[in-house]
Amino acid sequence: MFVRSVLFVALTGGASMATAATFTVSNLADGGAGSLRDAVAQANAAPGADTIVFQPGLAGTIALAGGQITIADSVTIAGPGKHLVRIDAAGTSRVFQLDNPNGQPKTFAISGLSVSGGAINSGGQDSGGGLFYEDSGGDQITLTDMAFNANTAGRKGGAISVSGAGLRLVRVDLIDNHVRDGFQPSGGALYYDRGLVQLEHCRVIGNTAELNAGGIRLSSPGVSAIISDSLIQDNTATHTGGGILADRMNQLTIARSAFVGNVTGQPYGGGLYLAAVTDAGSPQNVIENTTFSDNRSLHDSGRGSALALWSGNLTLRNSTIADNKTGPQTAPTGNSGGAVWVGNGATTRLTLQSTLFAGNTHGNQGGRSDLTRLQGSPDSLLDADHNAFETMPDAGTINGLNQANLFAINAQLQPLTTSHGRGFVPLHPIARTSPVVDQGINPGNLLNDQRGPGFHRAFSWPNNPNGVPDVGAYELYGDTIFRNGFE
Repeated sequence: MFVRSVLFVALTGGASMATAATFTVSNLADGGAGSLRDAVAQANAAPGADTIVFQPGLAGTIALAGGQITIADSVTIAGPGKHLVRIDAAGTSRVFQLDNPNGQPKTFAISGLSVSGGAINSGGQDSGGGLFYEDSGGDQITLTDMAFNANTAGRKGGAISVSGAGLRLVRVDLIDNHVRDGFQPSGGALYYDRGLVQLEHCRVIGNTAELNAGGIRLSSPGVSAIISDSLIQDNTATHTGGGILADRMNQLTIARSAFVGNVTGQPYGGGLYLAAVTDAGSPQNVIENTTFSDNRSLHDSGRGSALALWSGNLTLRNSTIADNKTGPQTAPTGNSGGAVWVGNGATTRLTLQSTLFAGNTHGNQGGRSDLTRLQGSPDSLLDADHNAFETMPDAGTINGLNQANLFAINAQLQPLTTSHGRGFVPLHPIARTSPVVDQGINPGNLLNDQRGPGFHRAFSWPNNPNGVPDVGAYELYGDTIFRNGFE
């Protein structure tokens, strides 16, 4: 069933009429009148950017039996809610493939659906078990209020693989997806290259990769990524980048997010592995108001249990790096260890600002290990300004600015929790008596701490909303009446 609406577009020298149709999904069948598959087929055939809606009250599972659903024209699919309608391929096929057969710019918007059981592990396109796109037409894909669960692929992106289109994910859950058994499997939940990808209020949990990037793989010099208010948790890579592997990146920005419990089996990057482009004038990568907690690199020479910076320019500010662990051996060897690890190279630079390190260990005896830099020619550069370290880094680790840092302190960090804020992104509170209170800076002019609006960044206990920032991702508050910066 569909309703056709007519749009008139005035053109120079005359007028042209374009049409856009609305199609309604009225049943949960996989084919035939009123089905989602039929609505997509009609939208593909109809001119203009069409809309697919669902009949009010429709809920349940669409058991995909006829293979993947191919979307080949601009469309908005507005589902009733990710907890109401699920599309389940039961391991027999991919769920969605997005195509651009004529090369004209297209927009694909899907919301309010759950995608599960998608699987693709053969042929040249063995990527994206839940959703796949590969083109260079400058298209835009937006996914909102969706869930991708238990999807698998052989090569790239257990749930989603997108190459060549802009991609925006808003309130999307990527949970228990896997990439395995194919050629260099990478990106347990998401594989993305060539464009701008944005994740907002997303959860990436419990995904695995048989090689690299248990959660997300960002690859190619043309990629920029913005991740905000999101949780990257309990993802596992057999090789590198338990949570996220970002290599040859153009620019990476992460804000108000958390990397928790991610694991890599090889040395680098339990939470995040970053190898950014190093060309002269390349953009600055920034991580701010973010927590890295309980991430692990299991290799004997583990490097960067929370974060490994292989190359590029990174500013890490107003963040907390806590309870991360590298390696099973009893002590760091050579240039291994470090919750944060920095590689060498004249174009590699880490700027640490107002960041808190606590409880990070190396080896089965629990030796402390906060920060390590690979020292060699050509040397990388590490600047540190107003940070707090539980341990003293080895001599020469900080070889640039070393200003107003606190060393060998007990930050009195509290257990990881979501109860001190809002939403699902956890953080470590600090005690009122912590030595990091009012010892930080705010070089990025951040308005709030990791928790976002309502938690003013520069609050001095007990009631000064225009005070000095604390070190780390969390800002201590006293009287909550002052929390928004006013009396």
